[in-house]
Amino acid sequence: MPEKSWFFAINDDDLKEGSMEFARVKGTPVLLIRKNDTVYSLSGKCKHMGCRLSKGTFSEEYVLKCPCHGWEYDIRSGKYLGDKDEELSIFENKIEDGEILVLL
Repeated sequence: MPEKSWFFAINDDDLKEGSMEFARVKGTPVLLIRKNDTVYSLSGKCKHMGCRLSKGTFSEEYVLKCPCHGWEYDIRSGKYLGDKDEELSIFENKIEDGEILVLL
């Protein structure tokens, strides 16, 4: 398996508090969410039918809701709230020189 590396996702200023942004990082769909001064990075596609999660919503309870069929995920863990065996991929991220980088 190839060694993981840090890749540019978006500029830090482009991800406002309480918002989410979609980025394609090295061909991987990534959803970035800033909530309570923390950046969360997870798979940008729903496990159910592959819908783009950036078109969905997230709540004060850290729940991301898919816009297509209502699947709900915890943005902190990627866990699907309807089945403990389903989850979105979570990606480590860091902010460096005004850029949000994702480890892939």
